[in-house]
Amino acid sequence: MMKLNSFFRQCNEKEVFKMLSIYVVSAWVILQVLSVTWQPLGLPHKSVTFLIIVLLLCFPLYIFFLWRFRLAPLQKAEAEVDEKDIKKKAAFKKIYFTFWGIITSICVLTVFFIVDKNFSQENNEAIAKIESNDKIAVLRFGNNTGDPKYNIVSKMASDWIIHGITENQVAQVITQDLIDEYKINLKGTATEDDERAVVKQYLNPSKIISGNFYLKNDEMLFQGTITDGNSNKTLISFKSSECSKENPLQCIEDLNESITGYFVTEDKKKLMLQETPPKYDAYKYLLEAKYSNDNNNKEYIELLNKSIAADSDYFEPKVLRVAHYYNQGEYKKADSLLNLIKPDSYSNNRQLNLLNMYQALLRGDNRTVYKSILKEYDIAPFDLITNKTAMVIALQYVNRPKDVEAIYKTVNMDSMSLQNCSHCIERIYVKAYADIELGKYTTAIQNIEKAQQEDEAKSLNRPLAIAYVRGNKIEDLNQFLRKIEITATPAETQELYLQVGKEFLLKNNRSKADEFFNIIINTEKGNLDTKMLSYAFFYKEEYAKAEKILKEIHTKNPRDIEVLAKLAISNFKLGKNSNAEKNINSLENLRADYQFGDVDYALAQYYAATDNTIKMYKHLLKAVANGHKYHWKYFKNDPQFLKYNKTKEFEEVMNFWK
Repeated sequence: MMKLNSFFRQCNEKEVFKMLSIYVVSAWVILQVLSVTWQPLGLPHKSVTFLIIVLLLCFPLYIFFLWRFRLAPLQKAEAEVDEKDIKKKAAFKKIYFTFWGIITSICVLTVFFIVDKNFSQENNEAIAKIESNDKIAVLRFGNNTGDPKYNIVSKMASDWIIHGITENQVAQVITQDLIDEYKINLKGTATEDDERAVVKQYLNPSKIISGNFYLKNDEMLFQGTITDGNSNKTLISFKSSECSKENPLQCIEDLNESITGYFVTEDKKKLMLQETPPKYDAYKYLLEAKYSNDNNNKEYIELLNKSIAADSDYFEPKVLRVAHYYNQGEYKKADSLLNLIKPDSYSNNRQLNLLNMYQALLRGDNRTVYKSILKEYDIAPFDLITNKTAMVIALQYVNRPKDVEAIYKTVNMDSMSLQNCSHCIERIYVKAYADIELGKYTTAIQNIEKAQQEDEAKSLNRPLAIAYVRGNKIEDLNQFLRKIEITATPAETQELYLQVGKEFLLKNNRSKADEFFNIIINTEKGNLDTKMLSYAFFYKEEYAKAEKILKEIHTKNPRDIEVLAKLAISNFKLGKNSNAEKNINSLENLRADYQFGDVDYALAQYYAATDNTIKMYKHLLKAVANGHKYHWKYFKNDPQFLKYNKTKEFEEVMNFWK
């Protein structure tokens, strides 16, 4: 430490630091001046970089010459009094050149780094950019009409396609004008015959768009292809566009839509449902439909219809339209639209799989539905709609709650905003019910409470209430219901009270169940839902009061299967067997297509109430075989089957599709 202190003191005395400062300040001023003046002076844009390199390399030389012409003469001029002075001079020289070596090494390494980054790597990057170029060349369309007056159409075609590509920011475009300029600059060495060679050799696009047009009677036909810029392999040949020879722009626009659609869907090939890409407008409308407000069914279906109108061959919006009407309960319309869909070919396994899935859905073949959705899930496991659908079918259609968790975990929702993602809420909803079915009540509660901190989705209220009851979280349940009374509508509140009452019936806690049924019964008339009131009396086993209200509801809506079943049961419990028989016959007469076992399920409820176990199991099996869902209020979740839901026969019903 003493040697260094002595060294720095001597440097200061001999003005070493002053001389070094002069170099650094001068270098900085020169750099600042050049950084401003290189462009006006017409110097290369790397001039500043070159100057930095020169200044860095000169710095060690400057330090050496500082020693050679200033410090060394001073050393000689100083008198050497004794051996101690000689050692001091030797130590100073040693430390000086040690620092000189360190500074030289730093400067050389810095120069090496600058050169590597700005010169050798620049060349490599330039080569890499050329090799991996994503530019698209649009060649002049060939005029095969034999009439020179249509040459202008060639220019129109390429210009319109270039506009479509650039407007939608697909890629950088190499225009025909640029190609022509290259041909001129090559001093005539390139001709029309080797235009492609010029493009490939000098411009190196990743893809080349070309085509031609010709006349057929009074119609003009356009053909277009996209080829790989490196291998010349044809990537796609578009279906010929046909239009009046008086209006070639119609053909050009049609082809432009197809080309743009190809590029915007190119990186989604695995997720595309068809081999040929859709037209751009059709794809745009489909995306708008997918991201539209899920509560606005009118907007959603309008966008799907626009997508189909823009491209009548587009498969996906047709399938989504079928799914929409199925989910709305308009099964006949869904079936009718499904029958209109034809696959691109009978070798397109994905399209055939989806058509097969919806056909199975509409006939209640849930095993086939599950197999089909798993095939689709394997292809697109991260697609929220596909993922959610697979979860729903696993839980509600084939009663496989254990399968839900693996599907759910495929998509990480940590960074997703639940407020802007209805599919995310629905996935949490299904996962919660799966956890409830598996007895994981705490997990279900935690997931729902966490979700509701971000988005108070009303759809999660019911599974949360069920989980509270089944998990014996009575205080949490009461606190939750107090909040619901303030935030929910009277109808929503009564539905929750009814559900909680039924849950306590499933726990064989009649007195606790009646507390919640009584809350409904004692609701002010202006806020009371008549159906909820009749159900509250029904589950309280006050059948006379229930029968009276159920009759009124049945008169207004004679096709309500659930109301008719409860009315028949009330008749039976009151000893009105003839009325019960009459209502059961009415139930049988309500059978129709697309009911998915609703009538048989209602009959099973009636025979459970009358202790006719043979008929009960028979109709339960028929209900599930016809596609009845395993839902939060059906089968073992239905208090009307409480006496029977632990039997072997009932387990056969629950495992029908396994």
